[in-house]
Parts: sequence; structure tokens; C-alpha cells
Amino acid sequence: MPGAPPATAHRPVAPAVIFAVVAILLLAVNLRTGVGGLSPLASAIGRDITLSAASLGALGIPAPLGFALAGVVAPSAAHRFGLERTLVGALVAMIAGHLVRAAAPDVGVLLLGSLIVLMGAGFGNILLPSAVKRYAPHRIAALTAAYGTAMSVGAALPPLVAVPIAAGSDWRASLAVWSLVAVAALVPWVVLAVRARRASAPNGADAPRAPDARGAIALARSRTVWGITIGFGLSSVSAYALFALLPEVLRESAGVAAASAGALVALFGILGLPLALTVPGLTSRLRNPTPLLVTATALFTAGWGGLWLAPSFAPVAWVAAIGLGQIAFPMGLTLIGLRSRTDRTAAAVSGFVQTVGYVAAAAVPPVLGVLRDQTGSWSASMGFMTLLTAATATAIPLLRRARYIDDEIAR
Repeated sequence: MPGAPPATAHRPVAPAVIFAVVAILLLAVNLRTGVGGLSPLASAIGRDITLSAASLGALGIPAPLGFALAGVVAPSAAHRFGLERTLVGALVAMIAGHLVRAAAPDVGVLLLGSLIVLMGAGFGNILLPSAVKRYAPHRIAALTAAYGTAMSVGAALPPLVAVPIAAGSDWRASLAVWSLVAVAALVPWVVLAVRARRASAPNGADAPRAPDARGAIALARSRTVWGITIGFGLSSVSAYALFALLPEVLRESAGVAAASAGALVALFGILGLPLALTVPGLTSRLRNPTPLLVTATALFTAGWGGLWLAPSFAPVAWVAAIGLGQIAFPMGLTLIGLRSRTDRTAAAVSGFVQTVGYVAAAAVPPVLGVLRDQTGSWSASMGFMTLLTAATATAIPLLRRARYIDDEIAR
């Protein structure tokens, strides 16, 4: 098809590229450690800090809000300071944020620390597709699959070990331990930043450029951009609503204990592994992603509908369905690279898609918490999520044609 992205070629991999790939994967592990380790500790934190259902919903805001703010700022920062130096700064923010919320005396500081760590993670979210386009332009699907897998590991581990770590020490240590993982990722990015500074112009002219207002309007006129945004955004809404509230939903509606609820949040994260491994390759091979979007819609409807209508009947199955429904997330990350001609376009599209998607995700958890407080149960909240995530199907007509976003904007 004229204008369609070409198939990925196989080329030898240089040692410098391998080092960059390792750096990308270590960074990817850290992009979700600040998300999944907090909600399983709600009961333990509640013994020191008062937490209502609305407060729990508010604790779901920093992740999508930080990611949305990063979508606005990260491309400009990368253009000014360079891609690698910006990601070094993002990792430093993650380390600081983990430590701030571990020392939090109240909900306000807990929210602030979460916002810091997750804004740093948001910079990684926005800029990793650009880093993939820069360091491995001929292996976009493979490297997207690899770093998506690393993100899934980072999402699964914290809720799985949060309660045991807290039981062995306290909840503060359980939150602080993830700063060490961020330190491990910082080292290779410092090396890449030094190399990039020596090799490029001082003003970062080789870095991704953020779109100006006219560029953002042009992106908003692209059917492909909106197709990616809808699928990615609703997957994000689903994920961050689940990370923020699932343990309390399961405890109240299904009688699930805190440790078991944390394990189910971990199950949700673990299920991202097969998706991360398979969906990017499928996305690169399919003429259009309609089968993936149909499957995502069906799974979301089954999972959230189950938590709405029969939460105690099969909670493991409902969480598994929601986890497997996150197909549009790795699909969107892959399409950002595949349907962009350059790393600058990829950074601009990534910023647009993730800003819009995470703004939507930021609005939902507090709404769900307020619905719970007003109605006395989680039923209305789960019904709302069922209807909302079923709208994933609206992305289907927007992504039927495989076109470069650059070409759509030019027209």
C-alpha cells in the first residue's frame, strides 16, 4: 500500500546499540514500580495516615497526572537538553519521589512524592518510543516488545512483594526499596548522556522537538493519532483505576484479604508480559489492528462487567480478563514508532497520545471513589468502568488504513 510503513528489516546489532538497549530495558522496569506498590499497602498506611475511599481515589491521580504533564514538557526538555540527559533527570526524579513518599507524614506529602516519582516515570513513557526509534530504528517491534515486557515486570513485582516487605519491616521501607532499582537504571543512562554530549551539538539540535501549537493542532487532525489515543487512553484509564482501587474493591465486594488482593494486582501486571511479547509483533504484521481492538473490547467488558455484576463469583477471572484486555497499550506504543517517519515525529505523537490518554486516566479514579462514598458500594463505579472501556471499539474505524502520521499531517 502506498504510504504504508514498510516491514522491519534484519540488520547486525552493534555493541553500542546493545548497551543502549540494556539502558532502555532498565529504564522501562522503573516506569511502573511507583504505581502498583502503593494500593496493596492501604491498610498498613491507614494505621498511620487516615485514608478514605476518596483519598484512595486521589492516590490514583498522580500516575496519570504525572504522565500527562510529562507529555507536555518532556519533548521540549529533550529538545533543549538532549534525549539522554533528560532521561537521566527523569531517573533522578524517580529516586527522589520514592524516598519522599516513603517518608510522608500525611496524605498531602504522599501525593506529592507520588507525583514526583510518576512525573519522572512519565518522561520515560513519553521518550522511550523516541529512544527506540533513535537507537534501533529497524527493530521497533522487537524492542517495543522487550521494553513492554520490562514494564510488565516493573508493574507486577511491587504489588506482589509490597505486603511481605511491609510485614518484615514497615510500609515506608516497602515504598523506599524501589529507589534502589532506579539507581541501577541511572548508571547506563549517565554513560549514554556523556556519549551523546560529546557527539552532538551543545544545544541538543539532534533531540526530538516538541510540537508547537500549530503542530499539536495538526496532530489532532490525524485519524491515526486519534485511533492510537483512544485505545491507549482507555487502556490507561483501566490500568490506573485498577492499580488505585482494586484491593479495596475486592476487599469490600468479594471479601478478599489484603495480601490476596495485592497478589491479584500483581496478576494484572504479570499478564502484561505475554501482551508485551506478542502484541508488538502482531501489530507490525497485521494490515490493521481491528482484531486486537475487538478482543480488547470484549475482555474489558467481561472483566469490569464481572466486577460490577458478580464480584465474588470469580475475581481471579475478572482481573485476568482486564489484564489481558490491555492489548491497546503495547499496540499503541508500537504504532507510534511504526507510523512515524522520524524520532522527532515519534516523540511528538507520543507526547500527544500520552497527554490526552493520561489526562483521561487522571479524572477517573477520584470519580470512582466519590461514587463509592455516595452510594455505599463499588457497584456504580464498576458499571461506569464497564461502559467506559467498551468504548475501545471506537478506535477501529480510525486505524483501518496503515498510513504514516507525517503524511497525514502533510496533507
